[in-house]
Amino acid sequence: MGMQDELHVFVNRRRFDAAKGLKAVATGADIAALAGVPRDNAKVEVEAGPDRMQEVGIDERIEIRPGMQFLVTREFVLGG
Repeated sequence: MGMQDELHVFVNRRRFDAAKGLKAVATGADIAALAGVPRDNAKVEVEAGPDRMQEVGIDERIEIRPGMQFLVTREFVLGG
């Protein structure tokens, strides 16, 4: 079993791995897509320490490490 086989993350507490579309290097948009949130209204955060989240830019590329925790929420934009 290679490193690629072990790659997994949690997005909104759901487990994702390569079989579910996880890439070794992913953008915020890629992570949002795993959660089914369109890039245009997604806010992506990654756990950066105990009780601390850090925002990931939608086009920011990050190297995925096994077990990373992401939170994806929808940002509602009100037209005016």
